[in-house]
Amino acid sequence: MLEDTPTLAAAAPTPRATRDWSVVADRLHLPTLAVVLILAAIWVVLSAQLGDYLLPSPGRVWRGVIDVLSSGQLWKHVWASLYRICIGFGLAVLTSIAFALLVAVSRHAATVGRDLTAVLNSTSVFVWIVLSLIWFGLTDKAAMFTTYMITLPVLLANMLEGVANVDRKLLEMAQVYRLSPVDRFLNVTLPSTVPYLVAGMKVGFGLGLKVSVVAEIFGVSTGIGYMMNFNRDTLRTDMVFVWALALIVIMLIVDKVVFDGLSRRVAAWR
Repeated sequence: MLEDTPTLAAAAPTPRATRDWSVVADRLHLPTLAVVLILAAIWVVLSAQLGDYLLPSPGRVWRGVIDVLSSGQLWKHVWASLYRICIGFGLAVLTSIAFALLVAVSRHAATVGRDLTAVLNSTSVFVWIVLSLIWFGLTDKAAMFTTYMITLPVLLANMLEGVANVDRKLLEMAQVYRLSPVDRFLNVTLPSTVPYLVAGMKVGFGLGLKVSVVAEIFGVSTGIGYMMNFNRDTLRTDMVFVWALALIVIMLIVDKVVFDGLSRRVAAWR
């Protein structure tokens, strides 16, 4: 008899107030905030033991943020980095779209694209940095070229996947209506591959931003990477943290505002 009696504790539902508080906590990112506070406390302790050169205190980094904002240096160097990455990244997007057109016209282009993507993915970023310095010298083009070569395989892979997954019934319908290859691409293939392109852009931009900053360390006289390297040379580790923080904030803003918004628009459009 006792074995057939259900356990009241197990059957009792979670109180509504507890569920509501859990939802509110998640929406406000309170668990993440708690982790940040714990890490900040650990940071303060370690900074006191290691010294400002190895690990500057949060307060010192915050003062550096205020100094950079008030001096106007932040906007100058952030725009310099964004300009370089947008040129290199934009060319990679255009190249991937153009190659998708070739793939839509010829199946052999898909084989070439997959092989090319494999080769580019296997090439180290430092190979492109060294080659860009040899070919373009200490100019903006070096960072642009490096960004282009690193983001291109990501975008190409996504576009090839998108073309391969286009609805065959739509392509057959386009053939029935005798659309030209270019018209089929513009009206059938390209709209179907837009979600793949946006996904590739989201990943590629983050990768390109990191690579562009690394390329700036080796050559140019403006940009986030240049400032991080300059402050390392002048033993201002706190400012290295400041510019690293700027890089993180930029990536978060672009990811949430630009690419998440673009993804929602694409989803609604489809």
